[in-house]
Amino acid sequence: MANAKRYIIADDLIEFFSLKHSDMYLQSFLNHSSESDHLNPIDCENFCKMFKHLRVLNMGSAVLDPYPPGLENLFHLKYLKLNIPSLKCLPSLLCTLSNLQTLDMPSSYVDQTPEDIWKMQKLMHLNFGSITLPAPPKNYSSSLKNLIFISALHPSSCTPDILCRLPNLQTLRVSGDLSCYHSGVSKSVCELHKVECLKLVNESKLSRMVLSEYQFPPSLIQLSLSNTELMEDPMPILEELPRLQVLKLKQNSYLGRKMACVGSGGFPELRILHLNSMYWLDEWTMGARAMPKLESLIVNPCAYLRKLPEELWCIKSLCKLDLHWPQTELRQRLRTFEDMEWRYDIQLYPCGI
Repeated sequence: MANAKRYIIADDLIEFFSLKHSDMYLQSFLNHSSESDHLNPIDCENFCKMFKHLRVLNMGSAVLDPYPPGLENLFHLKYLKLNIPSLKCLPSLLCTLSNLQTLDMPSSYVDQTPEDIWKMQKLMHLNFGSITLPAPPKNYSSSLKNLIFISALHPSSCTPDILCRLPNLQTLRVSGDLSCYHSGVSKSVCELHKVECLKLVNESKLSRMVLSEYQFPPSLIQLSLSNTELMEDPMPILEELPRLQVLKLKQNSYLGRKMACVGSGGFPELRILHLNSMYWLDEWTMGARAMPKLESLIVNPCAYLRKLPEELWCIKSLCKLDLHWPQTELRQRLRTFEDMEWRYDIQLYPCGI
């Protein structure tokens, strides 16, 4: 083991810490054990002293509480994954890891982040349960130009001053009370000129999102909305996005009964459309030549939807259709298409067609 470059834990992480290890040039340590072991802070500190040459450290599901001392000594780190559910404040010492490219802490909901995070110029991926970014220092002009992925950014951080410092961001998930920070979020996402994937999750049960006040960047390829409880039909706004290929309207995203893709040639690049938890949707209409490249459609459920738009059957690229809990009238309409089993992969749930 003295010459090992990579070490993978498959079963028992605690046993590894109980053994003595020689000082070696280990570069990758990966914990793939499914056990959520609670690690002793002293063991973690000794680990960091022993393996100072690590480039990749993935502690997997092992629980760290509190934040382990000594991590700042691993200055070669490029990838770091930690499971610290109790962490609310990101330590300043963590920001001294100037070579870090990926910081993966999906169980941490951080509401205090030091200004020094803006000095981590090599950062490419930030993955948290939630993270709040601070406003850049007034005397600091640099941006995180290499950062391409953030999940999940708290909406309080969606300000022009912050988002304009993320010029190459491609994937962004925003999660929190979208209505409370509505003005900032709605006006700031358009600053992300290179963002391709945007996910908006509303965590408030007392407020709704107003889609008409949002300005989406034309670069969007994927868009997902969850718990937004829209009262207005989102389609007339979203169908204008020129590059959108994947649209997922998830849990309680739209509460209306009618949905209309009114524009001729709307959604010119859309390939995948998911309509989930639109419990009251009973009417859906489409304009001529809308969604000309649609390939896959999932509607779950469609308990009140009486029929699908006739224009759907004119889309030559459409090959997959999943309908959950369709009412009898809709089921019978589908059976009128004699060639549907040849052209379409149609799945009806809970029972097949």
